[in-house]
Amino acid sequence: MPYHALIASPLGDILLQADAVSLTGLYFTDQRDCPHVAGLAAVDHVIRQPSAGSLDGHATRTFKVVPVTEAATGELFPPVGSATGTQVGVGANPGADVDTGAGTHASAGTGTDANADAVAPGSVRLLQTDTPPAVQALFEQTRRELDEYWQGRRQHFDVVLSPSGTAFQKQVWQALLRVPCGATLSYGELAQAAGLGAGHGRAVGAAVGSNPISIIIPCHRILARNGTLNGYGGGLNRKIRLLQIEGFRVQA
Repeated sequence: MPYHALIASPLGDILLQADAVSLTGLYFTDQRDCPHVAGLAAVDHVIRQPSAGSLDGHATRTFKVVPVTEAATGELFPPVGSATGTQVGVGANPGADVDTGAGTHASAGTGTDANADAVAPGSVRLLQTDTPPAVQALFEQTRRELDEYWQGRRQHFDVVLSPSGTAFQKQVWQALLRVPCGATLSYGELAQAAGLGAGHGRAVGAAVGSNPISIIIPCHRILARNGTLNGYGGGLNRKIRLLQIEGFRVQA
């Protein structure tokens, strides 16, 4: 049976899913494909359109991603549990809201789900009382590695993964794991990296969109062929933030 736990993050609460030995799912709780699990409160909105949103009158999906050439300035998020957050804006309007396409507006810096007060920062909230100690340790390892990632201190994750999917999907997800922090690929380039022809870009895009382990299997590093954001199951505001952590800036 799958086990589940909730952890807090600077981008909103995250649901973790695991079998007895490996992580099988990582979802923002307002994602459309987040599993419905006993003990997980309903969110106030669900992100149903991965490409939705606008900023300064422009569709967010059309914003381009470019590397930051100046020297790094340190962590983009404070240690988990800190009372303040760091606002990293998009383009020339860092305080602007991003339309999530779900009927509400969410800040570009944080999530707004109903579980925001349910999980203490730096802790793991188990959703099954019979969760084995080994699975608890796996959840804690995932939380710790993510905390290091938020602070800019981790670029590679060591937690054992076992996503469930078709052979084709797993081939694409394995190629995603080879895209290093600080790099991006187009869907066509990812198809080639997975040993497929560039003509498989559309099917590869569908597999990317079905990725069950967000962040760790880094689907946020995949862009449209022209370098624009295109879409993200967790919302384009989060894709922007993840790319900023990894040394990119986003501009109209």
